[in-house]
Amino acid sequence: MDAQSPSFSPPDLSAALAALAARPFVRFLAVGTIGLAADAAVFSLLHGAGLPAAVARALSLAVATGVTWSLNRAFTFAATGRRRRDEILRYALVVGVAQGISYGVFLTLYWTVPRLHPLAALLTGAVIATAFSFTGQRLFTFRARRPRQP
Repeated sequence: MDAQSPSFSPPDLSAALAALAARPFVRFLAVGTIGLAADAAVFSLLHGAGLPAAVARALSLAVATGVTWSLNRAFTFAATGRRRRDEILRYALVVGVAQGISYGVFLTLYWTVPRLHPLAALLTGAVIATAFSFTGQRLFTFRARRPRQP
């Protein structure tokens, strides 16, 4: 390059990653990935120890729910101004429906596609439930509390 040519500078990768991490959905997906890893690990341990798949999955969902609530509360969503108990109840309601979707897809695939690996059924259910879960958590659980009107 000669002195007259504009110089090329690569994009600042750390700034791009920081901007991406600032988005709630990206943080939600990161937390969900950690929750999914906990879910899959607990399921694999319990199912490998001889528990029926349906029981192992129900227990692994409970563990994953605890993991994701604490991480979403700390990293993904802003404080709501609600009491912790109220927020947990809202979270449980949304997660109950989302996990019900995930569990239903898991059981349907597990029982109707015998050659499908159980973890593939688990992952499929989790992916399908993600959109509902994010929407519910953002618009209901972690939505800022509105002041009461006089």
